[in-house]
Parts: sequence; structure tokens; C-alpha cells
Amino acid sequence: MAMNAGARRGSSARLLAARLLCLLCSTLFAGSAAVAQDSHWRQLRGVNFFTSNAANATDMWLHFDSQSADREFGWMEKLGFNSVRLWLSQQAWRENPSLFVGNLSAALALSEKHKLSVILVLFDSCGIEPRRNAVEMTVHEAYDHFLHLPSLSDQQKQLLRSRYATFAEGRGREILVPVADDTPFDVIFWQSWTPNPGARKIGRENWSEMDAYTDAVMKTAAGHPGVLAFDVMNEPSTLMDLPSALTYKEGESEVEAFVVHVATYLQEKYPGAVRTIGAGSLEDLKMFARYETVLSIHSYLLGDELSKNLKAAADIAHQANKPLILSEGLANTDNWLKDYGEENLSTDEGQLRHYQRTLPVILNSGIGWYAWGGMVGRMFTPFADLVYPSGYLRPAALYLQKELARTPNPRPRD
Repeated sequence: MAMNAGARRGSSARLLAARLLCLLCSTLFAGSAAVAQDSHWRQLRGVNFFTSNAANATDMWLHFDSQSADREFGWMEKLGFNSVRLWLSQQAWRENPSLFVGNLSAALALSEKHKLSVILVLFDSCGIEPRRNAVEMTVHEAYDHFLHLPSLSDQQKQLLRSRYATFAEGRGREILVPVADDTPFDVIFWQSWTPNPGARKIGRENWSEMDAYTDAVMKTAAGHPGVLAFDVMNEPSTLMDLPSALTYKEGESEVEAFVVHVATYLQEKYPGAVRTIGAGSLEDLKMFARYETVLSIHSYLLGDELSKNLKAAADIAHQANKPLILSEGLANTDNWLKDYGEENLSTDEGQLRHYQRTLPVILNSGIGWYAWGGMVGRMFTPFADLVYPSGYLRPAALYLQKELARTPNPRPRD
């Protein structure tokens, strides 16, 4: 029977209201369910994990070796970790979808074998996009190259010196890095680490492709019993490789729009999936809290500063009525962007001293956490990792193992 215009408008209004109510209910339910299981999140003792043969996430998923990964997951279990944070790659999926999905499935099966729950990082804002015309040079040569670039201001060159002088003259001197005309100087430290998908690929015109990648991940992992959460994006505000046409503020706006899109897409299409966002600061933690089921903070601070930072993060989570995890921490560097060149922290003894100082602070915080990092390999942070591919456990790893063995090793979702 045909309705008149007034009736149709009333029906449309009621339908819209019903949809909004359903969306609100699903949001509230997701938050309530997460809060109800807060104890599970507090029990997390995890590690950011890459296989030792991988230089970055794309490399890992295109060249995943199940036999080596089985052994390396086993070492993480042996140390007392109960969870891993795995970084995915849209580029690996785009290059070979079936290989990517197969390798992800294999990794999830291995994590289950070794009683390790999983957080999957969908996208990442950190890193330097590769350039086709890049030339390989040593860090020492790259540092000198950037210091003599006319396009860098005196202020930028001073920042370059403060961050990288010690590293370029010391332990990083002979490391090879790819440098092109428009490569940012942060490549000196970040080397092969690549953003996912990169600032040039997060505009609205690319969202359908990113949704297809997200669907491929969700189809493979959403129903897996060991997958705890999906990290929408790692450190959205860490923008170190913006197109020259974009200001930093414009870049922030584009990234924020992309994060909101992905979080909303997950909420609407996969309402049962737990969402988190790896915030690199308290400001980001607060800004993105509304889009998450579980809040996630990164902190590489030391001593009292670390305690204050975690307390402030916990206050934000309490106000949002959501659980909180520390999804990156413990690395033996005095904050990644403060001083890369601390030689005394990069040694076995320096790493052990750092763990002895920092691990008790994190354990006493009552927050579930993920260390950086696990396997020493081809990544740009070998000084912060715990286990060599040979199976050698660094002194900090032995200390960690001993401390975690003091209490029963809880397994989330037990």
C-alpha cells in the first residue's frame, strides 16, 4: 500500500533512529564487554614480534619461514611471554594476496601452538617510504650528505645533529641506508622500516583498496580464538615522511580521517572485533579513545617519568571506562626520538641495567604490556631485542625470564 509523504518521512525518521540506536548499543556493548574482561588485559605480558629474517613487516609476510618462526615463537614462550603483537602489511597483501593470507594463517597457528595470544597491527604511520632512485650509502655517509643539503634549514640540521651525530659516528656508522633526493633524514635510523600504507596512499581515493585488505585480514583472523584485538594504526601522529605538498597539520588531518574510517569500518562490518590504536602520546590516546574498545599507549620513558606517564594513561582509560594496555615499552633507549646514540645502553650490560630499572615499574603498574622487542635480526633495532637466531639469550632476556617465572604465567582467554 502506498504511503503519503508525511508517513514516508516519519518511517524514514524512525528507521534512522533505530539504526543510530543499534550503532550506539553495539558501541556500548563492545566497551562493556571489554571492561568486564579487564583482568585479561592486565595479564598480558607480550612482545612486539618479527621473525629474525625480516627487515620490515612487508619482508616478513612475503618471506615467512614457518620452520624458523616455530623455533622463534618457542623462544618467546620460553621467556614467559603470553602474547605477541604482529605487524601486518598492506603492500605484502597487494603484491601476493594468497601468499600473505597463507603466511598469516601459518603464524596464527604457530602462535596458538606456543600459547601466545595475538594483537594484529593493520596499519602503521611510522617509517620511510622506499624511493626507486635511492642510492645505498653508509649511515656515516648519509649523515654527511644531509648536513650539506641546501634544502635543509639550520634548525633541521641542528635537529639532525642532536639525534644522529653519535649514532652516525658510533655503532651505526657502517650500516647501509637507501637515500634519494627527497628521502627524509630519519632514514639514518629507520633504515628499511616502511610505513603501512604510507602518507601518499591514505587519501579517500585509496580507501576501497584498504578496505579490501582489511577484509582479507578479518576473513583470516577475526574468528581465530587467539586473536585478542586489531590495532587500527600504529602511532598515527608519527609522521616522518609526508609528501612535500602537505604540511604537517594537513598530514595529521588526513591520517586522522583514515584512522576514523578504518575504525568505523571495523565497528560496522565486524562488530565483534576488539579495536585498539597504538597511541604514541597521551594526546593521541585521548583523541582516539572514542574509536577503540581497548586503549593502547606507547612509552619508552624511564623511572618516575614512566610511572607518571602510565598513571596519566590509566586516568584517561578510566574516564573512557575502557581497559588499557602498554603495547610498546621496555626498549633500552632513552626514548626513540631523544637520543639514538647511547652506546652504553646498546650493550648486553646496558640492556640488562635498563631492564632491571624499567621492568619493575611496568610490572607494578598493573597494566598489561608488550616489550620491544623479541628476535635480533635484520630489523633496525637489534640492540633492543632479546634473543639471537642461534638461540643465545641476552642477559636481559634471562632476567626477564626469571622475573616472569616468579608468578604463574596467565594465558588470556583461559
